[in-house]
Amino acid sequence: MKFISYIFLVAVLLWACEAPRKKNGENLLPSGIKFNIISRDAKGQKVKSGDYLVMHFVSKVGNDILDDTYKLGEPQTIMVKPEIGLPSEVLPFLQVGDSVRITLSIDTLVKRTGNPNFAQLKEKGNTMEYTVKVFSVKTKEQVQAEAIEQEKKNQEKAEKSAKEEEAKLEEYIKKTGVAYQSLPSGLRFIITQAKPEAPQAKAGDTVLVHYTGKLLDGKVFDSSIGRGEPFQFVLGMGAVIKGWDEGIAQLRKGEKATLIIPSRIAYGAQGAGGGLIPPFATLSFEVELVDIKPNKPVK
Repeated sequence: MKFISYIFLVAVLLWACEAPRKKNGENLLPSGIKFNIISRDAKGQKVKSGDYLVMHFVSKVGNDILDDTYKLGEPQTIMVKPEIGLPSEVLPFLQVGDSVRITLSIDTLVKRTGNPNFAQLKEKGNTMEYTVKVFSVKTKEQVQAEAIEQEKKNQEKAEKSAKEEEAKLEEYIKKTGVAYQSLPSGLRFIITQAKPEAPQAKAGDTVLVHYTGKLLDGKVFDSSIGRGEPFQFVLGMGAVIKGWDEGIAQLRKGEKATLIIPSRIAYGAQGAGGGLIPPFATLSFEVELVDIKPNKPVK
């Protein structure tokens, strides 16, 4: 959902239910908002302030579509909390089953939101148009109960995925036969090129690292090698995933290693890279600590 959507979601002004009047076949509110009921189910439940609407909407200026909830794959649940001069002002006049077109001027939008950035939309047109389809109404209690149930399902799914990840990792370790060292966090690593006399990286140092990142199936998702220069970051400051902060801290300058990083200290349930790294993915990194630039304390 893009930046425009929030004007449906946020309401900060007191609202007085003032009936619209007809003008040129449209309903006109005192604030200047216009709306037209495209289709209506006469038996549809009436909407009231405080309800939660299950709805789809599309917003556009001129021919440019700004938001389209249909592309999200499912209707959005939005609280009816109307604000004068914004599209949410229309919601209490709707019924379940309604399809409605709402229009407002860009100038009104800028004035009501206090956001001058909306003025840029005038390059595309002077009015914004919303097309809304209302599917159902929910109470606050229903929405809360659904949220609790969804959280429960998400937790169960996460626990199942974590167990599956651990099983795959154990199978991978067994298959490779490599004697990785293990840390309490779940990080596994093995030094493949040792430099026992070289300085060791520590928190606060700037480190330069060449790396190749892979999934456990061997698929490479990123590498600094092809770019011709190592990746640089400050160690121990959270600039990278936890598994990297912890793993690189085990190395000395010039050493190479393989890091096996479980998702809980990598990218977790979200994954990363637009799908390159799936949720709950254990990652394998071949790394080389090319250089260390020690942190110089301020005197």
